Amino acid sequence: MYQNIKATVMGSINMDMILNMQRVPETGENVLGTNYGYANGGKGANQAVGLSRLGAQTKMIGKVTDDANGHKLLENLKKNNIDVSAVSLGGTQTGLAAIIIDGDGKNRIVVYEGANAEIDPAEAASFIDNSIDLLLVQFETDEKVVAECINKAVANGVVTVMDCGPAKPFALENMQGITIITPNESETKALTDIYPETDEDIFKASEILFERSKAKYVVLKLGERGCSVFDGNNIRIMPAYTANVVDTTAAGDCFTAAMALEYIRTGDIFTACDMGNKAGSIAVSRMGADASMPTAEELNNF
Repeated sequence: MYQNIKATVMGSINMDMILNMQRVPETGENVLGTNYGYANGGKGANQAVGLSRLGAQTKMIGKVTDDANGHKLLENLKKNNIDVSAVSLGGTQTGLAAIIIDGDGKNRIVVYEGANAEIDPAEAASFIDNSIDLLLVQFETDEKVVAECINKAVANGVVTVMDCGPAKPFALENMQGITIITPNESETKALTDIYPETDEDIFKASEILFERSKAKYVVLKLGERGCSVFDGNNIRIMPAYTANVVDTTAAGDCFTAAMALEYIRTGDIFTACDMGNKAGSIAVSRMGADASMPTAEELNNF
């Protein structure tokens, strides 16, 4: 249902090191883990895989190093039918994320940006023009690159979706006119100094983000509570679907990809966020990052 949509993702490409344990150690404490492994990741790459699996024509803008991890990550993108012609090869080291998952499936993530922090702003923006329908960005690359790509897309009339992870105090005033800005709870706190716990907190934080970014919509990802949608006047909470939580890694990326495509297809933000909630509930029931991304068929059969 999204085959005619041309989507571009500018963002991070990481190797994920996944560490499973019953509980996270306290300071100075050692605990025994249950297992560990490696997976293809990076918020940008996750979202690109999510878009491609849902059927969109997807291009990735990013950077990896000429090393084993870099080549493996590029091969995985190609395997998922993603155009990697805008991914440059070079830099100090390929990005890495260390992901700790506890017995409840909740995660804690440390990101080493590496080559992701060395993307050239002008080169990245050169791949964006009015031939694409959608641009997705995140905060795992340098702020100047994000701003230049967003502003180029807005100037060309492209729908822009900004995922605000990981939590950073970005200068949203330098990237105005975003279509949808979508932080999670901790990212909302970093950008507004308000943790969206109560309905009043959600409204106040959404107002601040709306004013700072001049976005069309502010969509807060609220974890197991679902999401909220703010259009500058009204706010609506959209509950999450029940899920068997195994691993919450990349659930937000999955939500963002599905929401963005459904918004392009329908022009309805509420229908789009409902689709995002469905995709997120599928993602948390699976282990890994890009491996948890559903197909369009799975969403249709949800």
